[in-house]
Amino acid sequence: MLGDAWTYVLAHPAQFATAFYVHVALSATALALAAALAIPAGIVAARSPRIALAAVGAANVLIVQADVTTSLPFRARFSTVIVDAPCSGLGTLRRDPDIRWRRDAGSLDALAAAQRQMLDQAARVVAEGGRLVYATCSSEPEENEAVVESFLGTHAGFTPLRADLANPAVAGELVDSRGHLRTEPDRHGLELFFGAVFERSGQL
Repeated sequence: MLGDAWTYVLAHPAQFATAFYVHVALSATALALAAALAIPAGIVAARSPRIALAAVGAANVLIVQADVTTSLPFRARFSTVIVDAPCSGLGTLRRDPDIRWRRDAGSLDALAAAQRQMLDQAARVVAEGGRLVYATCSSEPEENEAVVESFLGTHAGFTPLRADLANPAVAGELVDSRGHLRTEPDRHGLELFFGAVFERSGQL
C-alpha cells in the first residue's frame, strides 16, 4: 500500500551484502519473477519476510526496516538491487476484479511518483557493474514504461538490459520488444507482471 512507507530490506551479510531486495509490495509472484531476472539463487519472500525466510531455512539474512523513498543507510556496494514496487495491482484484475473500483487516475499519479523516488534511491546503492531490477504487477504504462523512461532520462550511469540477457532462463516469449519482462493472462496464463533490468555502467 502506498500509505505504508516502511519497507523490508533483505541483505546477505555472509556474502558481504552483495544482494539487496526492497520488498514494498505483497506480491510473492512478482518477487519470484524479479529474482529470476537477477539472482540465480533467488530470494523467497511473502507477506511476512521472517516467516518466508524461516520456511527456506535462510540464516545469513539481515532484515532492516527503512523508507525507500528517502536516503538509504547503505553505500553503493550491492551487485543486485530489486525493487518490487507498490503499484495499482491492475495486472491482477483476473484474480481481483474489484480492484478496478479502488483505483483512479489520481492514485496512478501518486504511485508513479513514489515508484520514481524508490528507483532513484535504490540506484544509489548499486555498485558499478551491478544491476537494478524494477518490478510491478500493474498493466498501466504510467507505472511501467513511463517510470523506466523517466529513470533512464535522469540516470546516465545506467543502461537498460534485456530480461532474457540478464538471465538466459527467462523465456524469450515473456520479453517484449523493449526488452522488458511482461506476462499476460491471455498469452501466458499468468497475471500481468512487468519487469525492467538496468545495469550500472558508470558513475552515479
